[in-house]
Amino acid sequence: MAETRSVDLLVIGGGLAGLSAALEAREHSLEVALVCKSKSGKSGNTLVSGGALSVVSDFAGYGDSPPILEKDLLNSGGGINDNELVKLFARESTSVLPFLEKYGVKFKSFEGKPMVKHPPGHSVRRSFPSEYRNYSYLNRGLALTLPLLDQAKRRGVRIVDETTVIRLLTDEEGICGAVAMANSSGGKMRLRAKAVILAAGGGAGLYEKNNNTADVSCDSYRLAYEAGAVMRDMEMVQFYPSMMYSPIKMPLSNPLFGDGAVLKNNLGEEFMYRYSDRGNLATRDIMARAVMTEIEEGRGNPEYVYMDCSKIDSEVLDKKYQELRITLKKAGLDIKKDLLPLAPAAHFYIGGIEIDRDCRTSVEGLLACGEAAGGLHGANRLSGIALAETVVFGKIAGRTASKICRKREQKRNLPELEEEVPEIRHGESVIPDLIKGIRTLMWKNASIKRNEGSLKTASDELDRIIKLKESAKIEGPRDHVLYHQLESMIVAAQMLLCASFKRLESRGAFCRTDYPEIDNSFRGNFFLKKDPNGKMECTFRRSE
Repeated sequence: MAETRSVDLLVIGGGLAGLSAALEAREHSLEVALVCKSKSGKSGNTLVSGGALSVVSDFAGYGDSPPILEKDLLNSGGGINDNELVKLFARESTSVLPFLEKYGVKFKSFEGKPMVKHPPGHSVRRSFPSEYRNYSYLNRGLALTLPLLDQAKRRGVRIVDETTVIRLLTDEEGICGAVAMANSSGGKMRLRAKAVILAAGGGAGLYEKNNNTADVSCDSYRLAYEAGAVMRDMEMVQFYPSMMYSPIKMPLSNPLFGDGAVLKNNLGEEFMYRYSDRGNLATRDIMARAVMTEIEEGRGNPEYVYMDCSKIDSEVLDKKYQELRITLKKAGLDIKKDLLPLAPAAHFYIGGIEIDRDCRTSVEGLLACGEAAGGLHGANRLSGIALAETVVFGKIAGRTASKICRKREQKRNLPELEEEVPEIRHGESVIPDLIKGIRTLMWKNASIKRNEGSLKTASDELDRIIKLKESAKIEGPRDHVLYHQLESMIVAAQMLLCASFKRLESRGAFCRTDYPEIDNSFRGNFFLKKDPNGKMECTFRRSE
């Protein structure tokens, strides 16, 4: 018999979204348990983020306002954002820095003033970097998460680490808990809850070339989908245009372009004006396709192009990018003199679980926030918005959970556990190989550029992997964790392919080479859910 524990609120995910939600819920006196697949505060994509948040703030002094940010988000999103979420986010973004500072996060300053940067796609300077000099440059996000983790523990949030949530539990009234598994022992537990917040991140790890952490593997999407929640925009994935793979793997900060960095190909050409009249200040979707095109057409070296930072004043590099300069120097590169090799990488899942302005999903008692949720970004995402989004909607989810918990009774009985995966199975296929296979087929056939033929190839290959999964070798707890990760990746890949087949146009981060233009008949969103027969249902709704 599996152990059963009870709480008011279960938060799934230990990054900035989950911690923000848990802290806000504690402010409303909820009993909160936070479950993390790895280590809370040291997991998820917050860890490897740039540590900067793009928000409206009085500190900036550049004439920013919620309506200006709202306009930037809508311009970036290709006309398919959830307008209500955009308006709400732009207004609530003013509360992000005070919220984080309240819980101990510090931000960079220069000569007594907050440091603020200007990433591509934003009409004003509004990107505030956290003070991460005491952390590794490659793990800058710790400057955001560790102070919040410390406060969460101090304020009584029950932290359950190294534990994978494998299923949400529902009954006729909605969500009632979850089933979790200890990674080391494989032991199961049932978690009874009045409300559940999904904050376990996105799924750009579907792709072979990505810059996500290993523990972000589409779990939010499978858990929500199987519980009956509606998903949206699952064809929309953002690709980071400037990822360095060698001599060190790290993203090259997009705000560098705002300070004068340019992209060059192997011929020494500054090529971005071939693709956008904004040149090197183009949004990430345009830049990622431009970089890929230069490489595919033989102007790469041979798998990458270059960032040239020589036009950036040395004082600016020292003031704004000191840690980056030091990190590159350790790898043998001089940011001022050397061309920095880069290529695209899968970065952020734009689509996700459909939520309303209170972070409610279509399943009663189930909430979602952060990268797990879709709608804010439309067809593209601006730099620094993702981290700000985790705080804005994490706080909202925590507040909404308090309202739900005051109205809902704690369930006395939970559905019985079913043994879904055998403890031991001597199969021929190996789960890590199947995961690698998904990543390879998705990168080759359904990444920055897609077409009918490549999507069909991806679908056929995915069907083959699904068949192999049913007889894959299982020899212990680690295989069980990987098995559920594989299932999550399969469900997300199926949704991505389903919507990609149906969107016969190119919009924002989504590119169909056989339909290269925007088609206004597709100005809207694809929604996916499990139908009563267990089949995947995909419907289209035009934007208003």
